Amino acid sequence: MREALLCSSCDVRFPCVGGIADFSEGHYYDNFTGPEVLSEENLRGLANEKEAARMEDFYLPILNRIAKDEAASVAPLRVLDSGCGNGDSVDFLNRNGIEAWGHDLSALRKWQWRERGRRDRLVVADGASLPFSDGSFHVVISSGVLEHIGVSEEGGGRYKVQALPDRDERRGRYLAELLRIMTPAGSLFLDFPNGSFPIDFWHGVKPGGARFHSPWEGFLPTVPEVRALCRRIDRKLVVSVRSPRGRLRFKQVSSHWYGRVFRTPMAAVHHLMSTSYFGFLAATPINPYLVIEVERSAAK
Repeated sequence: MREALLCSSCDVRFPCVGGIADFSEGHYYDNFTGPEVLSEENLRGLANEKEAARMEDFYLPILNRIAKDEAASVAPLRVLDSGCGNGDSVDFLNRNGIEAWGHDLSALRKWQWRERGRRDRLVVADGASLPFSDGSFHVVISSGVLEHIGVSEEGGGRYKVQALPDRDERRGRYLAELLRIMTPAGSLFLDFPNGSFPIDFWHGVKPGGARFHSPWEGFLPTVPEVRALCRRIDRKLVVSVRSPRGRLRFKQVSSHWYGRVFRTPMAAVHHLMSTSYFGFLAATPINPYLVIEVERSAAK
């Protein structure tokens, strides 16, 4: 097992501990020093993370269709899960015939990844500077990442967030990097809460808690904002919005009374959005959660 990787272009050695390559140079977004700092609430939150579930329920059928459509040139399909969290998604996809990799910029995640079967395909790296060559992946998936770029967040008794002056520049760099490592005919999937929907069920103080916010808060991205970021990168990029049907399980929000009331009608709306006639609704403010696909027009 290698103890370090040497970059031939910059002559920098990056450590490999337990088979996990660390390209962060010590710059993580968290200050995790060891499992002893985790509270019972932290441990419960980590236990509730179901990274493989979003792949099994939503993305794996899409990936299998892409692999089948491109069977002559894609074998196996190479996928990057950007901001992969606990890394369980990478294990799941590899077990299902997908050549999957994952990255995150977290000391906590590096500790968690010791339990992963394919930790050799997990790297600690900044999403704006990834250690992969151009066109490395047929599909790149980024779930719940974009909204956290270019903002200042504060927890505690009340969640607070503020957009930084260079928010759009930072988000643009991240998207440009994901597109760089994507093949010319590849697809980039972004999913996150819809900034145009007035209630955020993902960033409250409690899991599934409702957080009311202004559309001008500057935290959660909107469809027009993503389109604008993509236009700045390449005007040939095609941005489309999918129904989040299957992406959301409504488990955490259903622990609250309003979540149980909200769950059934919203599931019906997501089903409606998955039809060709009402698909346009996925890009509107009535959709609480966005799933966006970005492709190059030449791939059409």
